[in-house]
Amino acid sequence: MLDYKGQRCFSCGEEFKDGDDIVVCPECGTPYHRECYIKEGKCINTSLHEEGKIWSPDVEADEEIRCPRCGALNKSDFEYCSHCGASLKQDETERPFNEQQNTGYGNNGGGYQNRGGGFYGQGGFGPTPFGGGMFGQSTDPFDYFCRSYGVDPSEQVEGIGIKEYYKYVRGNAMYFIMKFLRFSKEGIKRSINFPALLFPHVYFFFRKMYVQAITYLTISIATSIFMSWLFASSIDLSTITSYDQIYNAIANKMSDPLMFYGVLGISIITIISRLISGIFANYWYYKKVTKEVNQIMSEPMENMTRDELLMRKGGTSMMYALLAYIAANSGVSLLMTLIM
Repeated sequence: MLDYKGQRCFSCGEEFKDGDDIVVCPECGTPYHRECYIKEGKCINTSLHEEGKIWSPDVEADEEIRCPRCGALNKSDFEYCSHCGASLKQDETERPFNEQQNTGYGNNGGGYQNRGGGFYGQGGFGPTPFGGGMFGQSTDPFDYFCRSYGVDPSEQVEGIGIKEYYKYVRGNAMYFIMKFLRFSKEGIKRSINFPALLFPHVYFFFRKMYVQAITYLTISIATSIFMSWLFASSIDLSTITSYDQIYNAIANKMSDPLMFYGVLGISIITIISRLISGIFANYWYYKKVTKEVNQIMSEPMENMTRDELLMRKGGTSMMYALLAYIAANSGVSLLMTLIM
């Protein structure tokens, strides 16, 4: 948890004190008194949202200390960097050149960098709060990622703690948790998901969203079959020997109303369906995850069993995504061979 003591509520301007009920914007991290945030109804730090920046605490110049690893500024009483977790207290003894640092992961002490800007696994067996070694003094990765994103670990989505969503989503979990918090609090449904925009059926199978996956796979195969049939019925393929001849033959046939409106109609269907996918994929995933997490949490079972079920039901499937890609490409050729 970040220390907001000495900082000011962005709404009322009053300085936070010990015991204050503080909440932060799930997108930019701006802190508020809970009652102030409820009164505003949303984050009013619009400049950060417009510039895509993250809130950072106000500190006096004489109270700042620069992290020797990442260069971030921290309060002088911090023992560890609030950005990357490195120790802010310099060792008086110089480490011999090229001496291997014991990290627990064997990756030259670098840890694994996450998209929030920090390092997970940094410190290994050492005493840093984010150490990742098997026997190190490490913290829960969930708490670390919440710290990196400025999210309160006690936040809830639809009455369930975000830690349960973290266990379910796994891959890129904090990105989706930020979206889920926004959907649940602001009631919006739209956001941009570029993989779902470009490769909808592959993406939905990857995220185990089977209803959407089968729907978009069907659309992909159906439109491809229609386009293949349209070209095959309009062009004499027996005389085609190169790709240039195919392009020229299609261009010459575009003056035919059937070819023109057929290609136009399929193009419109493809564009509209993909726009819908790209805009609403995150919200559809939010509804699916919320439903399944609530079902799992409502069942009486051991905590270990519940965690295993969350991980098995959630996560991603590269195998399904690969099969969807193969089906959409080779399936069309096979069906056209049987039809023609």
